[in-house]
Amino acid sequence: MDIDPDAADGRPSADDVLARVHREERSRLLATLVRRFGDLDLAEDAAQEAMEAALRDWPDTGVPRSPLAWLTTVATRSALDRVRRDATSARRLAELHVRQGPAVAPAADAAALALGDLPDERLAMLMGCCHPAISPSDRIALMLRFVGSLSTAEVAQALLVPVPTLQARITRAKKRIAANRIPLTVPADPVERERRLPLVLTAISLVFTEGYAATSGDAPIRQELTAEAIRLARILHRLLPSATEVQGLLSLLLLTDARSPARQEPDGTPIPLEDQDRALWTPEQLREGIALVEAAAGSPAAGAFTIRAAIAAVHAEAGSFEATDWEQIVALYSMLLGHGEDPVVRMNRAIAVGRARRPQDGLDALLALADEPMLDRHHPYHAALALFHEEQGQGEAAVAAWRRAIDLADNSAERRFLERRLERARERG
Repeated sequence: MDIDPDAADGRPSADDVLARVHREERSRLLATLVRRFGDLDLAEDAAQEAMEAALRDWPDTGVPRSPLAWLTTVATRSALDRVRRDATSARRLAELHVRQGPAVAPAADAAALALGDLPDERLAMLMGCCHPAISPSDRIALMLRFVGSLSTAEVAQALLVPVPTLQARITRAKKRIAANRIPLTVPADPVERERRLPLVLTAISLVFTEGYAATSGDAPIRQELTAEAIRLARILHRLLPSATEVQGLLSLLLLTDARSPARQEPDGTPIPLEDQDRALWTPEQLREGIALVEAAAGSPAAGAFTIRAAIAAVHAEAGSFEATDWEQIVALYSMLLGHGEDPVVRMNRAIAVGRARRPQDGLDALLALADEPMLDRHHPYHAALALFHEEQGQGEAAVAAWRRAIDLADNSAERRFLERRLERARERG
């Protein structure tokens, strides 16, 4: 195994590299093992053993030139050893599809492989997690946890459910996969791929959301997650170029990610949309995103992701926050609600109403959602309440709402922003 001499000298340290690999590449390692062995629990255990081996070996031997390849080799050996030691696993050896040599991507991904864009099996994992035998509430949890590499707490936050509920979902889903021997692969049947597509799109969207507005940690943006979500969306677009909602999703991600350079202070504190320097938005992503949503919006198959992309396009085309066509955004959010009840969409529509009309109208619409349990645990809801209370001169209510938002925010940069707004509200009295 080639060793990077700079890494061996401690630049970067083994711990730093391993932390990066765990953060950015764990899902690729896990997907490769699942593809090879067909067993999620076995893949998790083997991946963990490989990480532990790296922690032991790399400080002494140096960081390999290809850390992921090293981890994959060690994890594969570990999995094979487990299978050979365990009598039950040995009897299932044929069923686990153990293969020597490099893993082969499923035939359904041939088009993406030809473009050089599918060097791993994460898309297969996404499709496999949407197997009809897995309950709908469990599918997205699995995808976010094992393909999106989110922690259990991050997945719970993304889905707006308590952590114990999320843990139970994942445990239940893993048991069902094992009991039913569900293959975590891309279906060969195009009709079945189409049927699973909406959940895959939702999972990719949630991975992006966690990266764009991280719910925990120190940084407000986790670029490894936003980049991975965009990469998966591009692969889907190439696999299904005529799928309207795939176009809509890719457009949404590009238009939203284009704002990233303007979204944080030098210390990492988030900058709200109304205060961003729009000259810093990435023009190439804006152009590509607008072209995609214009193509998707004219299709009769346009759905929720295309509507969300249209909302992002309205923001992208506005020269300033004040020049935004808020009435159009209100109308688009109303259309979005026609695709399914969603408290967060209702919250965003209420905010748009307050911008398009009067702040009191927005505040009234937000207060009408006060009994919604999902929003009560959602700190952006309380931050929006605080802003409208401030605009109405309701200082005490604003302070209380800012405090509630701070209590719910797990990301340190987000808390720092909220604490500054709370202090400003106190100063205004």
